[in-house]
Amino acid sequence: MTATQRVIIHMSTELAVRVSGTARSYREAEKTWRRLALANAVSADEKKAVRIEAALRRRSEWPTEDHLVEACLRGRMAQPDLNQDWLPLTEEERIELSLPGMWPGSERPGEDFTEARAYTLNYDLVWRARTAAWRISQPWITEILAQGLGNLRALDADRRAQRAALGAHVLTFGAIVRQAIRDHWPTKKGNSLM
Repeated sequence: MTATQRVIIHMSTELAVRVSGTARSYREAEKTWRRLALANAVSADEKKAVRIEAALRRRSEWPTEDHLVEACLRGRMAQPDLNQDWLPLTEEERIELSLPGMWPGSERPGEDFTEARAYTLNYDLVWRARTAAWRISQPWITEILAQGLGNLRALDADRRAQRAALGAHVLTFGAIVRQAIRDHWPTKKGNSLM
Protein backbone atom coordinates (compact mmCIF):
# COMPACT_ATOMS: atom_id res chain seq x y z
CA MET A 1 0.00 0.00 0.00
CA THR A 2 1.28 3.45 -0.93
CA ALA A 3 1.85 5.91 1.90
CA THR A 4 -0.55 8.84 1.96
CA GLN A 5 -0.84 12.15 3.74
CA ARG A 6 -3.94 14.17 4.62
CA VAL A 7 -3.61 17.81 3.57
CA ILE A 8 -5.88 20.84 3.94
CA ILE A 9 -6.11 23.12 0.91
CA HIS A 10 -7.79 26.52 1.04
CA MET A 11 -9.43 27.38 -2.26
CA SER A 12 -12.25 29.21 -3.95
CA THR A 13 -15.77 27.84 -3.91
CA GLU A 14 -15.49 27.46 -7.68
CA LEU A 15 -12.51 25.09 -7.43
CA ALA A 16 -14.02 23.19 -4.51
CA VAL A 17 -17.28 22.66 -6.42
CA ARG A 18 -15.35 21.54 -9.50
CA VAL A 19 -13.71 18.76 -7.49
CA SER A 20 -16.68 17.74 -5.36
CA GLY A 21 -19.23 17.98 -8.18
CA THR A 22 -17.16 15.86 -10.52
CA ALA A 23 -16.49 13.26 -7.83
CA ARG A 24 -20.19 13.19 -6.92
CA SER A 25 -21.18 12.48 -10.53
CA TYR A 26 -18.63 9.66 -10.68
CA ARG A 27 -19.98 8.23 -7.41
CA GLU A 28 -23.49 8.20 -8.87
CA ALA A 29 -22.22 6.47 -12.03
CA GLU A 30 -20.47 3.83 -9.93
CA LYS A 31 -23.59 3.23 -7.83
CA THR A 32 -25.66 2.78 -10.98
CA TRP A 33 -23.13 0.38 -12.51
CA ARG A 34 -22.83 -1.58 -9.28
CA ARG A 35 -26.62 -1.80 -8.82
CA LEU A 36 -27.08 -3.10 -12.37
CA ALA A 37 -24.14 -5.51 -12.15
CA LEU A 38 -25.26 -6.87 -8.77
CA ALA A 39 -28.81 -7.33 -10.09
CA ASN A 40 -27.39 -9.68 -12.73
CA ALA A 41 -25.15 -11.54 -10.28
CA VAL A 42 -26.73 -14.67 -8.90
CA SER A 43 -24.20 -16.38 -6.66
CA ALA A 44 -22.18 -14.99 -3.77
CA ASP A 45 -19.03 -15.46 -5.88
CA GLU A 46 -20.50 -13.39 -8.71
CA LYS A 47 -21.49 -10.64 -6.29
CA LYS A 48 -18.00 -10.65 -4.80
CA ALA A 49 -16.52 -10.45 -8.31
CA VAL A 50 -18.68 -7.36 -9.01
CA ARG A 51 -17.42 -5.64 -5.84
CA ILE A 52 -13.82 -6.50 -6.72
CA GLU A 53 -14.23 -5.21 -10.27
CA ALA A 54 -15.74 -1.97 -8.95
CA ALA A 55 -12.79 -1.48 -6.60
CA LEU A 56 -10.30 -2.14 -9.42
CA ARG A 57 -12.06 0.28 -11.78
CA ARG A 58 -12.70 3.04 -9.23
CA ARG A 59 -9.54 5.14 -9.70
CA SER A 60 -9.75 5.21 -13.49
CA GLU A 61 -13.52 5.05 -14.06
CA TRP A 62 -15.06 6.69 -10.98
CA PRO A 63 -12.34 8.72 -9.24
CA THR A 64 -12.93 10.18 -5.79
CA GLU A 65 -12.06 13.75 -4.81
CA ASP A 66 -8.68 12.49 -3.60
CA HIS A 67 -8.00 10.72 -6.91
CA LEU A 68 -8.97 13.81 -8.92
CA VAL A 69 -6.80 16.20 -6.90
CA GLU A 70 -3.87 13.80 -6.96
CA ALA A 71 -4.13 13.46 -10.75
CA CYS A 72 -4.23 17.26 -11.07
CA LEU A 73 -1.18 17.59 -8.81
CA ARG A 74 0.72 14.98 -10.83
CA GLY A 75 -0.03 17.00 -13.97
CA ARG A 76 1.21 20.22 -12.36
CA MET A 77 4.33 18.56 -10.95
CA ALA A 78 5.22 17.33 -14.46
CA GLN A 79 5.62 20.95 -15.65
CA PRO A 80 9.23 22.12 -16.20
CA ASP A 81 9.18 24.79 -13.48
CA LEU A 82 8.42 22.17 -10.80
CA ASN A 83 9.76 18.95 -12.32
CA GLN A 84 13.36 19.45 -11.24
CA ASP A 85 15.89 17.67 -9.08
CA TRP A 86 15.43 19.86 -6.02
CA LEU A 87 17.89 19.68 -3.16
CA PRO A 88 16.21 17.47 -0.53
CA LEU A 89 14.73 19.21 2.47
CA THR A 90 16.74 19.12 5.68
CA GLU A 91 15.07 17.82 8.84
CA GLU A 92 14.78 21.41 10.10
CA GLU A 93 13.10 22.50 6.84
CA ARG A 94 10.63 19.61 7.02
CA ILE A 95 9.72 20.61 10.57
CA GLU A 96 9.41 24.27 9.57
CA LEU A 97 7.10 23.30 6.69
CA SER A 98 4.95 21.32 9.13
CA LEU A 99 4.36 24.32 11.40
CA PRO A 100 1.08 26.20 11.08
CA GLY A 101 0.95 29.72 9.71
CA MET A 102 1.51 31.52 6.44
CA TRP A 103 4.83 32.12 4.79
CA PRO A 104 5.82 35.79 4.68
CA GLY A 105 4.73 37.19 1.34
CA SER A 106 2.32 34.35 0.58
CA GLU A 107 -0.84 36.33 1.25
CA ARG A 108 -2.94 36.95 -1.84
CA PRO A 109 -5.65 39.51 -1.02
CA GLY A 110 -7.21 39.15 -4.47
CA GLU A 111 -7.69 35.39 -4.23
CA ASP A 112 -10.66 33.54 -2.76
CA PHE A 113 -9.77 31.05 -0.01
CA THR A 114 -13.26 30.59 1.45
CA GLU A 115 -13.26 26.78 1.24
CA ALA A 116 -10.93 24.58 3.28
CA ARG A 117 -10.89 21.05 1.83
CA ALA A 118 -9.08 17.97 3.09
CA TYR A 119 -7.58 15.49 0.65
CA THR A 120 -5.59 12.30 1.15
CA LEU A 121 -2.77 12.30 -1.39
CA ASN A 122 0.32 10.25 -2.17
CA TYR A 123 2.91 11.07 0.51
CA ASP A 124 5.87 11.28 -1.87
CA LEU A 125 3.94 13.52 -4.27
CA VAL A 126 2.97 15.88 -1.42
CA TRP A 127 6.58 16.21 -0.30
CA ARG A 128 7.86 16.63 -3.87
CA ALA A 129 5.45 19.56 -4.24
CA ARG A 130 6.33 20.99 -0.82
CA THR A 131 10.02 20.72 -1.61
CA ALA A 132 9.55 22.52 -4.94
CA ALA A 133 7.46 25.24 -3.25
CA TRP A 134 10.09 25.76 -0.56
CA ARG A 135 13.06 25.79 -2.92
CA ILE A 136 11.32 28.32 -5.20
CA SER A 137 10.07 30.50 -2.34
CA GLN A 138 12.87 30.35 0.21
CA PRO A 139 15.14 32.99 -1.42
CA TRP A 140 12.19 35.40 -1.71
CA ILE A 141 11.11 34.80 1.89
CA THR A 142 14.71 35.36 3.02
CA GLU A 143 14.76 38.66 1.13
CA ILE A 144 11.43 39.74 2.65
CA LEU A 145 12.76 39.04 6.14
CA ALA A 146 16.18 40.61 5.41
CA GLN A 147 14.49 43.86 4.37
CA GLY A 148 12.45 43.94 7.59
CA LEU A 149 9.19 43.25 5.77
CA GLY A 150 8.16 40.21 7.81
CA ASN A 151 5.54 41.82 10.08
CA LEU A 152 2.79 42.97 7.72
CA ARG A 153 0.93 44.94 10.42
CA ALA A 154 3.93 47.17 11.10
CA LEU A 155 4.37 48.22 7.45
CA ASP A 156 3.22 51.43 5.81
CA ALA A 157 1.69 51.41 2.31
CA ASP A 158 5.05 51.73 0.50
CA ARG A 159 6.66 48.92 2.48
CA ARG A 160 3.56 46.74 1.98
CA ALA A 161 3.89 47.30 -1.77
CA GLN A 162 7.57 46.32 -1.57
CA ARG A 163 6.65 43.17 0.35
CA ALA A 164 3.88 42.37 -2.16
CA ALA A 165 6.33 42.72 -5.07
CA LEU A 166 8.75 40.26 -3.45
CA GLY A 167 5.88 38.05 -2.24
CA ALA A 168 4.55 37.65 -5.77
CA HIS A 169 7.41 35.17 -6.27
CA VAL A 170 6.48 33.07 -3.21
CA LEU A 171 4.84 29.79 -4.24
CA THR A 172 3.19 27.67 -1.56
CA PHE A 173 2.10 24.04 -1.63
CA GLY A 174 -1.52 25.23 -1.54
CA ALA A 175 -0.91 27.48 -4.54
CA ILE A 176 0.56 24.55 -6.46
CA VAL A 177 -2.54 22.45 -5.73
CA ARG A 178 -4.89 25.30 -6.71
CA GLN A 179 -2.96 25.78 -9.98
CA ALA A 180 -3.15 22.03 -10.53
CA ILE A 181 -6.94 21.93 -10.14
CA ARG A 182 -7.42 24.99 -12.30
CA ASP A 183 -4.95 24.19 -15.10
CA HIS A 184 -4.27 20.43 -15.09
CA TRP A 185 -7.71 18.82 -14.84
CA PRO A 186 -7.46 15.08 -15.62
CA THR A 187 -9.36 13.33 -18.35
CA LYS A 188 -10.04 9.64 -18.57
CA LYS A 189 -8.29 9.31 -21.93
CA GLY A 190 -5.50 11.92 -21.90
CA ASN A 191 -3.67 12.44 -18.64
CA SER A 192 -3.80 9.71 -16.10
CA LEU A 193 -6.26 9.17 -13.32
CA MET A 194 -4.17 6.12 -12.47
